[in-house]
Amino acid sequence: MKHPRIIFANSMTGLGRVSTTTALPLFAACQVEVAVLPTVLLSSHTGGFPGTYVQSYTQGMQAFLRQWQSLQLDFSAMVTGYLRESAQVDLIFDFANQEKIPLLVDPIMGDRGRLYAGFTKSFVQSMQKLASRAKLILPNLTEACLLLNRPYPESPLTESDYQEICLGLHNLGAETIVLTGLELSDEQIGVALYEGEKQYFQLYTTRKFSQHFFGTGDMVTALLASAWVQGLSLEIILLAVLDFMDASLERTLEEQVDLRMGVYYQPFLGEWVQKFQRIMEEYHEKDKSYLA
Repeated sequence: MKHPRIIFANSMTGLGRVSTTTALPLFAACQVEVAVLPTVLLSSHTGGFPGTYVQSYTQGMQAFLRQWQSLQLDFSAMVTGYLRESAQVDLIFDFANQEKIPLLVDPIMGDRGRLYAGFTKSFVQSMQKLASRAKLILPNLTEACLLLNRPYPESPLTESDYQEICLGLHNLGAETIVLTGLELSDEQIGVALYEGEKQYFQLYTTRKFSQHFFGTGDMVTALLASAWVQGLSLEIILLAVLDFMDASLERTLEEQVDLRMGVYYQPFLGEWVQKFQRIMEEYHEKDKSYLA
C-alpha cells in the first residue's frame, strides 16, 4: 500500500494540545507521512495562558519550501491551518500552483461573527484566493461568511441556509466543503458536508458540550484531510470522526483535564487506528490496485 505524504502548514505551539501538536499523532494514526511547515512559533496557545511568546515564521517557510522543491519530492496534498499574514497565504498558493499539489484548507481567521485579532480585510481576501483553489475547505460559520462577504447571521439558520452557504463556497471554487461548529440547539452541534462533484449535501449532528475545548478544529482537519488523501469518501468517515470527537471530549471532562491543555484523545488512538484501517480496507475492497 502506498502511504501519502503531505505538507502540513500550521503553527507550532509549545504548550497545549493544539495546532501541529495535536494533529501529528492523528496523521500518524491514519498512516499519513507529514512534512511540517511551521507558520508561527508560540510558547503556548493564546487561549488562557498569559505571556505567550509569538514569532511569525514567514522567512523560515520560504527556506523550508525552497529546500523541499529542490529535492523534487512528491506530495499528495498541502494541508493548511493557522496562517498569520497574507504573505504566508501567497507563498502557499504559489508553491501549490507550481508543484501542482492539491490544497486542503482550514481557513482559520475568526469565530462567533468576528475576525481574530490582528487579521484584516486584506487577509480575508488572500484567504478567499486560497479557498478558491482548494479541493477541500473546513471553515466554521464565521469563516464561511467572511469568505462569501456575507454578514454573520443574527438568528439561527435552517438546514437550507447551510446548504446555500456550502453552495456559495463551492461556487467560489472549493470542490468539497465541510462546514463545522454549527449551533443547532442547546443540545446539538452540527457539521455540514457538501461534495460539489456529486452535488451531495448532508447535515450531521452530534452532542453539544457547554465547555469550550481548544484544538477540536485541528483534530477534525487532521482526520478528514487524512481520509481525503487516502481516497476515502468523507460521507463514509464523518460519522466515525464525530464519534471519536464525542468520546474524546467526554473523557477529557471525566479526567478533569485542564481544558487549556486541549482534548485528551490519547485513550482512543488505538481504537481509531483499527477503525480507520477497517474503513479503508472496506472502502477500497473493489480497488485492488490501491491496496497492492
